[in-house]
Amino acid sequence: MVNSHFEQRGQWPRWVKQRQSIHGAPVGMLMLDRMPGVGVRPFIPGDTGNATTWSVPVRYKTVPNLNCTRIFGSEADELTSAVVDAARELVAEGAQLITSGCGYLVRYQTAVRDAVNVPVFLSSLLLTPFLEMMIPKDQALGIICAIATTIDEFDLLSAAGLRANFGRRVAVAGMEDTPAFGPTFLSGQGDLDVSACQQDMVDAAVALVKSRPDIGMLLLECGDMPPYAAAIQKAVGGIPVFDFTSLVEFFVGGLIRRPFTGLI
Repeated sequence: MVNSHFEQRGQWPRWVKQRQSIHGAPVGMLMLDRMPGVGVRPFIPGDTGNATTWSVPVRYKTVPNLNCTRIFGSEADELTSAVVDAARELVAEGAQLITSGCGYLVRYQTAVRDAVNVPVFLSSLLLTPFLEMMIPKDQALGIICAIATTIDEFDLLSAAGLRANFGRRVAVAGMEDTPAFGPTFLSGQGDLDVSACQQDMVDAAVALVKSRPDIGMLLLECGDMPPYAAAIQKAVGGIPVFDFTSLVEFFVGGLIRRPFTGLI
């Protein structure tokens, strides 16, 4: 028998909706419309698009017509309403937080946050202000993203809340010119080669840290990158590596607090 303290009080959380079809899936995940192309490219464990990545069940919602090309094209602003509508649908279904599978959705962070009544964090880039406060003053933050030029071109770090004067301590590397990761995730070409993508990620991280020995932490922007975080950390000497899973699981930990046990 379930002993529900909510039931005993006759009260239910605000996220429990009338005639809600399922319960117990608190994470609402906005996903890009996948790029067309021949090939098998599954979301592997660790990827934001793989439900087994998470410690709690996830509700997924694809934003129609929003892909990794359009998010930086002339239609990007026109698709704001589609992103907001998808987020509202997830909340109506019972999501207690809204996140995404693509760090570049930080472009819609403010619009979505203003439209729903649950916490919103659409990008791992939102960790940058937090990491900036943690990192020693003589160290830099390394960011590995899908397309390096977009970080400055669209002022994404400012959109994520990073202080302007920290910019000189940020070093960015992109994956757009890599032989495996770029074609797979940015162009939708061919089958997913996990080993080749991991090597691309490791090579990019090693090159970034070599060019900036002052890097003390790494942040992975893309939702397809967490599967390779452990290999990256090993290759760069064990420095802290953060990604979408760091952000989402941090919040999940606040949703599900358990009593401490131990000895006194």
